[in-house]
Amino acid sequence: MSMREDREDHPAAKFGPAGHVIYHGEECEPEPRANYISELFRPWIIRQWIDAGKIHREPTPRETPRFELFFDLLYVAVIHQLAEEAISEPGWPAVVRFVLVFWPSWSIWEEARKYSNLSGTDDLLHRFWILIGTITILGYSANASAVRLEVSKVSDHYAVHYAAAFWLIIKLTRVIILLLYAYRLPDFRSSQILQAVAVLIPMFLYLPLLWTKHRHMHIILATLGLVFDVVRVDLLVWNIVGRWQARRDGKVKVRWWSMPKLKPGIRIPAMNIEHAIERYSAFLVIVLGELIMNLLYTASKKDLGLSVKFGRATLGMMTAWALNYLSLLPSEPNSEYEHALRRSWFSGICFSVFHWPLVASLLLASAGAKHLVDETQVEEGTRWYWSTGLGVAILFLGLIDATHRDLAPRFATKIPRFLRQIFTLITAVSLILSPLTAPIQRMTSIQLLGVAVAATWGLLIVQVLGSLPRAGYRGVKLDDEGESVVEQERDAEAAEAAGEGQDAEGPEGEEGEAYI
Repeated sequence: MSMREDREDHPAAKFGPAGHVIYHGEECEPEPRANYISELFRPWIIRQWIDAGKIHREPTPRETPRFELFFDLLYVAVIHQLAEEAISEPGWPAVVRFVLVFWPSWSIWEEARKYSNLSGTDDLLHRFWILIGTITILGYSANASAVRLEVSKVSDHYAVHYAAAFWLIIKLTRVIILLLYAYRLPDFRSSQILQAVAVLIPMFLYLPLLWTKHRHMHIILATLGLVFDVVRVDLLVWNIVGRWQARRDGKVKVRWWSMPKLKPGIRIPAMNIEHAIERYSAFLVIVLGELIMNLLYTASKKDLGLSVKFGRATLGMMTAWALNYLSLLPSEPNSEYEHALRRSWFSGICFSVFHWPLVASLLLASAGAKHLVDETQVEEGTRWYWSTGLGVAILFLGLIDATHRDLAPRFATKIPRFLRQIFTLITAVSLILSPLTAPIQRMTSIQLLGVAVAATWGLLIVQVLGSLPRAGYRGVKLDDEGESVVEQERDAEAAEAAGEGQDAEGPEGEEGEAYI
């Protein structure tokens, strides 16, 4: 098997230094056509992995299979149903219920994304598993949305039981697939078994929901299952093992946010960075599409033309546009950054987990947007869902941006990054707490939408203009340690005195940093 070092022309090269990336010679693309039944099942593969601190990844970029997009569309319809149930009974108990029932559905989507990213072959087995996932998530949403805040109805307990059963079924199929991969691929056996154990732990916590009838126990078990599902138990184990090996061998102490190198031969599946970013970005656009869909209306006789309702819908559209722009800023071509998925294992986990509250808050805001367009007066629950949902979404957009490593020096831009992050935090907190203020409580729907436009567009202007480079700053390169080295433009006299020289180029890379 041939090995090729990091290539600057590869799509993954734009996400930061990649001196620790090796492109293996195994072509993982599926055959274009199957001639026999046996060829409907592709060979068992792991597309990219980490071995001795190096990422071995597939040499060619990948396209997202259409079956994944089909799953996305169904999932958005499902979570739309959960969000509608949340706003039908506005209040903090409804928000807590939404969070607890939304996470299991998000966890199923995450399993589908990871399966496709790490080892998905888009063959009959993969597509059949997606079919099972769509059926079970359909059953889960139908029963989870039937869970009510009151506990007097006996049927409500059965809704919890059936919702848990559907979730456990799809998780069990994922465990079976991981164990089959462990059996068929001996080089990855330990990592696949450990990943299966990480899936099983929250399953055991959700299992008592099949028979428990006490609402407090429902909340406790669902919360514990959420926590252990968020925590990557397999990564924590590898982190502990790597640090123990480093201490035993007397190596230099590993930074807490870095994944220590394991001994050669231990292969751990690693994320395909461009596929993961494409999946998260596409899904976020679909969720924003849910917000836009709730802004649409059929004009009555009094709403024809440039009506007040049209103005409310337009303000909502401007807010959605600004949110989409803000989500794309960290990956703009002129940004000098190292992506969180490449920076370290800890930043990679945070990048993935932070998308869950981001999506959840946008869904609650989109549920409130429909009422803001249709009604002039704003109910208290709608006000909280819209303003707080937007505030939490902006907060986690800022946190996701903070997971990336800025390669430019602190004062290289017109507004330093830390000041832009502080402004993001102030904007988010202001929106979250705004329903408590008297002026917001007296506002009509169009005024409330205007506040949202002012907040999001003001933040967008600060981020876009503030990220422009200062005069005299040209860019950064990386030294031997992967640290940024500033290049300053020289004036005409200095250039003439120094002569025309070439900028020194240091090797790229930050050895051992990877997201698994």
